[in-house]
Amino acid sequence: MSRPTTNKMSPLRTTLPRLPVFRRSILTLSQLRQYSSSSQKPTSQTGVFYKAWTRPVAKTALLAVFVYQLAYWGWSKLEVDDIKEQKKAEINRLEAQVKKLQDEKRREEK
Repeated sequence: MSRPTTNKMSPLRTTLPRLPVFRRSILTLSQLRQYSSSSQKPTSQTGVFYKAWTRPVAKTALLAVFVYQLAYWGWSKLEVDDIKEQKKAEINRLEAQVKKLQDEKRREEK
């Protein structure tokens, strides 16, 4: 009986190094991004500017909106508290005036 011979053939495509699945996918994505086009386009200065400054400007704008909203809320709260205080003072003054008038009316009736 003759044994079948096994010929080792070279793979058609090279395999990625044996890394954990998560690392393999990152490596694959970075390779795809790097070699997605056959010709490398020079990066424009505008693109570089926006890539470098978009996130810091967005964070600053978001922080400014948050601070504005916080200051607006604080100011509104103070205004409402002041209006409530004025209304209470007016109610107390009017109640005192009503009491005074009722007392005068009772004296006149006697």
